[in-house]
Amino acid sequence: MILGDYSTICLTAKETSEAKNNKNYLKSGNGLIDWIRLGNSGVDLTGVGGRVRMIHPYELNQHNTKNDAWLAIRGRVYNITHYLPFHPGGAEELMRGAGRDATELFDKIHPWINYDSLLVKCLVGTLRVETQDIFFDANDSFPESDLLLPSSITQDRIVIRNKLTNYTTPPRKKRLLPEDDFLDALNTSLELEELSLPGYLGTLKIFKKEIPPEDVPPALFYDWEQTPKQLTIAVYTGPLSNPGAYSRIAEGNLIIEVTINGWLQTIKVLLEESVQDLQTKVCYHTGKIEITAQKAESKIWKSCGEITVGSPNKITSHKILDYKVICKKTLTHDSWMLAMSPRTGSIVLPLGHHVRVHQTIAGSEYVRSYTPVNKYWDEESTNSDIRLAVKRYDNGILSPMLTSLNPGELVKAAGPYGTFQLHRLKSTRTMYLLAAGTGITPMLGLITFMLTRSNPNCDYVHLLYFNKTEKDIMFHDKMTALGNEDKRFNVIHILSNSGDTWKGRKGRISAKLLPEIFGEHKIDYDDDTSFTCICGPKEFTFISLNILKGLGVEESFIHVFIG
Repeated sequence: MILGDYSTICLTAKETSEAKNNKNYLKSGNGLIDWIRLGNSGVDLTGVGGRVRMIHPYELNQHNTKNDAWLAIRGRVYNITHYLPFHPGGAEELMRGAGRDATELFDKIHPWINYDSLLVKCLVGTLRVETQDIFFDANDSFPESDLLLPSSITQDRIVIRNKLTNYTTPPRKKRLLPEDDFLDALNTSLELEELSLPGYLGTLKIFKKEIPPEDVPPALFYDWEQTPKQLTIAVYTGPLSNPGAYSRIAEGNLIIEVTINGWLQTIKVLLEESVQDLQTKVCYHTGKIEITAQKAESKIWKSCGEITVGSPNKITSHKILDYKVICKKTLTHDSWMLAMSPRTGSIVLPLGHHVRVHQTIAGSEYVRSYTPVNKYWDEESTNSDIRLAVKRYDNGILSPMLTSLNPGELVKAAGPYGTFQLHRLKSTRTMYLLAAGTGITPMLGLITFMLTRSNPNCDYVHLLYFNKTEKDIMFHDKMTALGNEDKRFNVIHILSNSGDTWKGRKGRISAKLLPEIFGEHKIDYDDDTSFTCICGPKEFTFISLNILKGLGVEESFIHVFIG
């Protein structure tokens, strides 16, 4: 959305020639797209750590300088300090609303502007009115949605904000719903309390709990750019939102399916002309999804085409796709890497999530879970979307079939599945990973994620990798090389059935072994900057979890990967 004419997004009393020329004062790098990128960079634009709370008018009045500027529009308080140099009308015009309720000033000029989408990353809280002081403390935290429902005796309607807004087409009009429909639309277990108020205030219904993050549809923004040969569409989902994306061409349309935390949202682009060779990438740090396509004809388009966005829906079932094997290579004496891509389109899974491979044998369907390995650990298969590390069990049902596949053959798989939430690592600086056998696969993505993050910087990644013998160790050489290149990464191999030549640690996971190894690295068990992940056979997982809890590690700092 260009938000109307971007040059008109300013709080000015009239369109003077001076105001019209203000848009020319924007420095290079201060355009709308630059603002969107800043908002998705992970920088805290709120200045208060992103914690939404009630703001008293007196507190709002204190933030009225260029170095510390807040304003309120329709009861929502925003920190506009970072936005000042991006404002097309100039910082001075925007400062007219600093430190106060600027609703009236805003509505005089631009009541149609979707300010909430433009400033969503700057939201500090909700402006307190006198009647609310009876119920709320200034430190209370609230969800982003409207907090107070009106009296049941009035005919007021609640606006459900359209969180999905784009930056290439005008914003959709907000939909008005009756109170009962509003509650149904939330689809949450919010607790409501009725409070009798004196006089004309009647009865207020008050949300007593926050909407759980997993029950809130994601907010998406998008933009696009082109060269004569290539079209790129970027979808911004927010830092650490951990999105997955599946893009494909269907009947001349580019279909982009975005999955975040159990929600599915579809973007449909009616392309101006035809494209081919889709590629989908995700930056997990920023939540940016990038879809690139090669133009069938080299030329500059007038636009990318008509874009429509579907409503978010909770995922209740997963689509089974046909994947084509691109290549296969040996990992160990009994495991192989299968590099695959969807037969149509391109896909990226959320970090730490897995697919389920489906196969019908003798009339019965069998399913097995596999977590894809990112390309750092298999740089040879650059043309594939997902890479599965498959261990062959001679008495198994699916693994003999999978490890016998050749390039060009098809595999059916569905996903993404998983419960891992990347935002839990927001404060993590040190990661501890306990893996056994093929349980190493979800850890590989976490290793590269941690070592490449910068907000905050990673201090250490400690991996304890359990196997039977030395020849069972997957990615042994790659781990050794990574440890030599980056001293923050430390891997300790523990073998349960080692040979005489093995000089490393021996044994199985136990209440004695784990504290002994952890003691060498001085782990702070109750530090919120540390996080531990576990993956392996069920017995290994159960024992590891109990040992960690016995050592005093809080469950909120542990994630167990279970297929």
